[in-house]
Amino acid sequence: MGLLVAVGGYLAAFGRDAVADPMTAVLLAGFVVAAVLSIAGGVREAVALGPVTLPWNVLVGSAGVLVALVVAVSTVRSLWDGGATTTQFTDAALLISCSSIAWFGVQTARDSRHVDLEASPSRTRLVAIAALAVASMVGGVLVATLV
Repeated sequence: MGLLVAVGGYLAAFGRDAVADPMTAVLLAGFVVAAVLSIAGGVREAVALGPVTLPWNVLVGSAGVLVALVVAVSTVRSLWDGGATTTQFTDAALLISCSSIAWFGVQTARDSRHVDLEASPSRTRLVAIAALAVASMVGGVLVATLV
């Protein structure tokens, strides 16, 4: 629901000119699709699309991956356009932070009801999880303090 409010606020603030750029329109549409997937996954146990039935966790996980993808594409676009060094640093931190959102989305879609670790996870998996958590936290702090 928050994504729909954010997209609506963006459109209200910038009007029709907001979607004049095709890339911006695609990114906003990605947020809307992610919001719809998330809402559908939150209110339904499963959704049937023709012969395929998608359980709620696939919808919610896909929404998370889509949000991470949209933010990452937007960030790469911002980096590509150039700008101040601090903005580029913030964009790089945000891009790193997107990886943890995508990882949790994939885990939610794949593992059903919750993100769970094995009883005795491998050292490699523990290191990867810790690295994603640290990168996400550092990225969040940098984004919050530099913006």
